[in-house]
Amino acid sequence: MKPFSFLCLIVTSFPYSLKNYSLEESIGYLLRRTGSQLTQTLDRALGEYDMTAAQLGILLKLVHGHASTAADLAREMMCDSGAITRILDRLEAKEFIQRVRSNEDRRVILVELTDKGKQLSEQMTQVTIDALNHHLRGFSAQEVAQLKDFLRRMIANS
Repeated sequence: MKPFSFLCLIVTSFPYSLKNYSLEESIGYLLRRTGSQLTQTLDRALGEYDMTAAQLGILLKLVHGHASTAADLAREMMCDSGAITRILDRLEAKEFIQRVRSNEDRRVILVELTDKGKQLSEQMTQVTIDALNHHLRGFSAQEVAQLKDFLRRMIANS
């Protein structure tokens, strides 16, 4: 029996199986690599503003009302509460956010954008748009819509 080699496999059919699976051709690998490259592009572009993609993600979640507490942000950003706390500490030190106690429940600490944070997030939205457009160059509007549809379907299958 020939020894099994993962390196020589190329996915030529679906669904995946041991006979047709290759890491480099895996949807999971390609999605992860695409996400990493997009994050690197954003981090480079945001560097001149002393921001990171993770920090910007939090600002944009707050701007669009998708989160109001550190726990909400951890869920939305799909990362642990410790990482969120560290990012919030940095954003607070830069005076982009503030933490305030909820009037309804004093145990709850709300995360709010400062005026400086609101102003910066407007500028940073254009940086995000530029990075996305860079990565999507060569795609038609129909292809971008189809890609988004495919990704939403994968999320729904989770």
